[in-house]
Amino acid sequence: MAWLGIWYEHEARQGGPLDPRQFTSLVHPVIYPYAHSFVENETSRLEGTEDPSRTRKDGELHSVYYSLNHDGGQSGLHQQGCAILQWLFQNFEPGGNSAISKRFCEIPVIIHAANPARAAAMANALTLLRFLAREEDQAVAKIMLNPWDPSQRPDNSTAALEYEKRCIEFLNGDIFYPENVSLFDVLGRMDLKSQRSIEPCCKTQIGFIESLLKWADECWPQTPDEAVDLETKMRDSLADEAAYHRRQQLKKQASLEREALLAL
Repeated sequence: MAWLGIWYEHEARQGGPLDPRQFTSLVHPVIYPYAHSFVENETSRLEGTEDPSRTRKDGELHSVYYSLNHDGGQSGLHQQGCAILQWLFQNFEPGGNSAISKRFCEIPVIIHAANPARAAAMANALTLLRFLAREEDQAVAKIMLNPWDPSQRPDNSTAALEYEKRCIEFLNGDIFYPENVSLFDVLGRMDLKSQRSIEPCCKTQIGFIESLLKWADECWPQTPDEAVDLETKMRDSLADEAAYHRRQQLKKQASLEREALLAL
């Protein structure tokens, strides 16, 4: 079964260096140039399907992977990939009815942001959300940082083909973490642990990860039991923060609706 990418890449439709139409082997992906359109469509897809890892395009069934950039170099929040992580955080509800975070964690992710700090910020946040949102014994799909940086290659097509080759190797391998791999095994990866700080543009969207990452680094578990205990505490903490955030959003929405009624 062929792999179909669901992409967030602001520049993909502009015929620029990050346009996946240069690919020769991967199926042409479904592209969302704005974070809000990715969120809207994936909310509908993840809630409305029994198997989030499969989708149909042009009558053919495909396996699904995500490919995410950090942003398109613009200041608008709708052009920042970390807005997608904010959406997952808002739907973080262990043991609750929200299927979005749980289903998202079953789909492999490739982060093609060229900036190492921004790529690591997204990967650290995704790792936390995936392992903390999963149900007991639920499989967690892998995350790969695979920068696509045409500026480092003699031509755009060479960079695209190198990216495509690595993606195919990743997707055709074992896309799920083994059962004995813990949250802290993944957070301990050098490409993630060496880039714990997040930039100001990320703080408004995924600032919640800073305290969790600091907590993990300061209380790094030395035994499997310590890992289970710390993961449980982090899950509870993140769930409390997400629930508080949802309550604040509901209050804000109710206030706006009252103001609209008074204005009539």
